Amino acid sequence: MNLLDVPEQGMVYAIYTDEVKYEKYNRSDLNEKEILRENLLELHLFDEEVEYRYVKMRERQKEDRFILISDETVSHEKSYSEKIYTLKPGQEKPDKNSGFVEVISYITYDENDLMRIDNYRLKEVK
Repeated sequence: MNLLDVPEQGMVYAIYTDEVKYEKYNRSDLNEKEILRENLLELHLFDEEVEYRYVKMRERQKEDRFILISDETVSHEKSYSEKIYTLKPGQEKPDKNSGFVEVISYITYDENDLMRIDNYRLKEVK
């Protein structure tokens, strides 16, 4: 993992087999060894413009992948944006202090004009 590719500051969404982390980060404070623990399944480091994503591959013969995702790097015809509430640990439903994350879906159409969402990225909402 090249930390120089990660946005300077933003949000980290990390899914491990035993926990989920969703919090703000500064690149200078990131500890690569801590982030890329053995039980990491999926990692998203993102700001308002780009997402740096790690995906653990299911098949052992395939290498795990790090992907930089932005409007410029993903081929798409249209995009769709949706804001989703984020809850703090122990919070059961959103309130006036709840935060948001935005999900940008990248849309293409096949030869039969059927819509496909080929990729997505997470976007920080300030």
